[in-house]
Amino acid sequence: MFHLLPKNITAKYKQSVLIEYGLLLAVGMVTLVMWKYERHDPVLLHLYYVPVVLTGFILGSYRARFMALFCILSATVVLIPGTIRPLTQSLPDNLVPTYCVWTATIMLVAILVGKLSDGWRDALETLRKEHQKDVLTDPLTGIANRRAYEFELNRRVNQRERDGTPVTLVILDIDQFKKLNDRFGHPAGDAVLKGVADVLQATIRKSDLAARHGGEEFSIILPGISLSEAKDVAERIRTLIESRRFTYNELTLRTTVSIGFAQFQPDDDLDSLTRRADAALYSAKEAGRNCVYFHDGRSCRHQGAGFVASPDSLVSKGHLSTTFLEAYADETTGLPGKRVLLEELRRRAAERSRYGTELVLALVRVNYFALTPISQIHARKSLLAKTASLVCSQLRETDLVVRYGNDTFGVLMPSTTLQGASVPLERICAQATIYCDSQYPGLSYSVSIGVAEVSRNEKPNSTISNADVALQIAVARVIGCVEYFQAAGTDVLTASTSTTNEHREEFASGFTSETLPKV
Repeated sequence: MFHLLPKNITAKYKQSVLIEYGLLLAVGMVTLVMWKYERHDPVLLHLYYVPVVLTGFILGSYRARFMALFCILSATVVLIPGTIRPLTQSLPDNLVPTYCVWTATIMLVAILVGKLSDGWRDALETLRKEHQKDVLTDPLTGIANRRAYEFELNRRVNQRERDGTPVTLVILDIDQFKKLNDRFGHPAGDAVLKGVADVLQATIRKSDLAARHGGEEFSIILPGISLSEAKDVAERIRTLIESRRFTYNELTLRTTVSIGFAQFQPDDDLDSLTRRADAALYSAKEAGRNCVYFHDGRSCRHQGAGFVASPDSLVSKGHLSTTFLEAYADETTGLPGKRVLLEELRRRAAERSRYGTELVLALVRVNYFALTPISQIHARKSLLAKTASLVCSQLRETDLVVRYGNDTFGVLMPSTTLQGASVPLERICAQATIYCDSQYPGLSYSVSIGVAEVSRNEKPNSTISNADVALQIAVARVIGCVEYFQAAGTDVLTASTSTTNEHREEFASGFTSETLPKV
């Protein structure tokens, strides 16, 4: 029977066809009995209900209606005089009305049973898909989980062995994720995990698979692309995550990832491919994190323009942090560190020299940070976090805010003049003076801001020095003011916000924040 069917159909479809053929045979046998023995008892018509109900229950509404029509046609051929041969005996008087009622009834039964069967099977299919989604999807990030990853990797490796389709395995790990979790809590960590998963989903193709491998580790399977294309994908993911800001409540978090990848080679198997990708990932971490490494079968090589340095070279002096996490994501405020500002300032200054794009640098000093007792460590951290949130809330998405020093924030404002920068900066000063924290009712502060405009062909160090000069004048002159360094000369323009004598007296008491430990 099945030799007439296409060869690529499934076993389930073959089973459905077999059931339908069997039910059609049953209808034919009932019809044959009525025709051969000329039995016209209306009770025999009820035998046709059995194949119709079974068809609707097993095969659905469409097949049930077809079976009902076939039954009606078969009964008509037997019962209507002269369709096949003349009848040798007269028909019962009540056969015609009974036949009409039976025709309408069997069609109604086919429709009802078929509809119920379709609804039941749709519900089962929905449950099956939901169960499959729960089994193969990570509940937090919404991407594939480790089980789906292992299944897909095994399938792609088998495909590679069959037809030679290249397959690349990428493994990435969020840098210093445990410290981020411990500092800001698991909900903030979950927000970062979701954000990283969103970046992966937006970057890869539909034929690729991104999965959460476990904890802060993700895996990506890239079939059918060359090695150079895989390198571009890995570097693009690293760059996007580095530049992405993840928000949670009032925090703006920033993180980086280390990436290692390997492409399947003729002498590879599933385990060796995974080991090589893991080795590349560990090489990226040992090189300073936030970079991409590739395992070529013999050794690990650096790819792209990520941060590569020995661990000893990460330790710096002054306000620069001594760990990678503090350099790229401050633990207290969730902002990037001074290193990020310096890198961005160099890039923006080059654009300024090349295209003439306006650029403004501002340094924001928290004046009363020093007056908060060192023993009240939580109050000091709350003050810094609140200041960071205030500064970010008044600026544009394109502006960069970093933790520049112990009590100082840096702000880089592209495509902005001094006049345009004055509005949000003076608003920051005004709102800082009215700050009130219900948890720490005695905590108050103000900010002083020094602003400098980047001139064409001006070195970044000169811009920083100009902004620092304006900041020192702002701190010494009036509490809670903004000082603007003129790019054309050495004069400083002053725009003061309202302050109180009480604030001035407190600040004049001689406290300094330079000797305080960093929070």
